Amino acid sequence: MSRAANYALAALTVLATIVAGPVPAGAHAPAQPVPDAAYYRSEITGGVTPATTGVTARVDPGGEWIELSNAGPATVVVLGYTGEPYLRMTATGAEENELSQTTYLNRALFADSVPTAAGTSSVAPAWKQIGATGTVRWHDHRIHWMGRDRPPAVASDPTHQHLVGNWIVHATADGTPFEVHGALRWIGKPATAGSTSPVQAWLLTLLAGMAVVVGMLTIALIRARRRPTAGRRPVTGPAPSPAPSGS
Repeated sequence: MSRAANYALAALTVLATIVAGPVPAGAHAPAQPVPDAAYYRSEITGGVTPATTGVTARVDPGGEWIELSNAGPATVVVLGYTGEPYLRMTATGAEENELSQTTYLNRALFADSVPTAAGTSSVAPAWKQIGATGTVRWHDHRIHWMGRDRPPAVASDPTHQHLVGNWIVHATADGTPFEVHGALRWIGKPATAGSTSPVQAWLLTLLAGMAVVVGMLTIALIRARRRPTAGRRPVTGPAPSPAPSGS
């Protein structure tokens, strides 16, 4: 294969990589994602309250997941949106209640609404093992913005930071209640940041990739034209005449 062809192949590979992009593992695919989702941040503010032996919590800043770990002696039960048992974990395993309403709501990144904790379900839990450790990570609608429209304070002043609200995840350790406290913030969107649609972004990426291909092919062709043909000696001018012999 010629060097020009190698350049072309490399350029096409670059284009394919740019257009396709990495595929996130286990990514959600909501039909109508929250506008400006990248400008919200979720964080844990109060930790586990009151402190519970061996129990720690983490949250994804983008609001994708919250994680609870139990390395202590107690059995921890995370309560769902209506106060029903949702998750159960010990130091050596984790289970999910298949009859919990929260189990099904949390399988989608966005939902039309989240039930309030108005009461506790009287249905007995149906526990299913989901892990062999005391750590569970799940998507929780309490930790991210649920609306299709911006919060009022953000809508009126999107370029500055705002506290959107505080959130709480309720749980128990051997029947003793504890909570995980956090906050959702708007970090501020620069006034110059546009709202490019996914189709527009894809077209811009495609055009940028095509420009890379054209540029690399042009360089390859120029170099190929400048290179001497194999097997042909370059012409350097007429051979010198032999010196006259002496008499």
